[in-house]
Amino acid sequence: MQNDNDTDLKIGEGTDITIPLRNLLSIIGGVAVAVIGYFHVDERIMLLEHEQVRMLDDIQANAVWIDEWESDGILPLDVKQNMKIEFLEKKMEELNGKIKEQSK
Repeated sequence: MQNDNDTDLKIGEGTDITIPLRNLLSIIGGVAVAVIGYFHVDERIMLLEHEQVRMLDDIQANAVWIDEWESDGILPLDVKQNMKIEFLEKKMEELNGKIKEQSK
């Protein structure tokens, strides 16, 4: 084997590297585009995860609402309202009866 000084690769603190400015700017531009792309993808993933959490909350709230729905589709507030309406109907019948008696 021959020992050529030109083909030996010696790297040290004083080693100089030359690169054309055009290539350096291309590398810097490529890295900048990659970083910006990464942050856009990361932001989109976080947005989708947030939307998924909101949808799951809505689904759970709907499930609770369905579970609390009473038989025949009558909610507890509807039962209370129906009782009040029936009470008012009876009162109206009583008052109509009294008016008819007085008008005779």
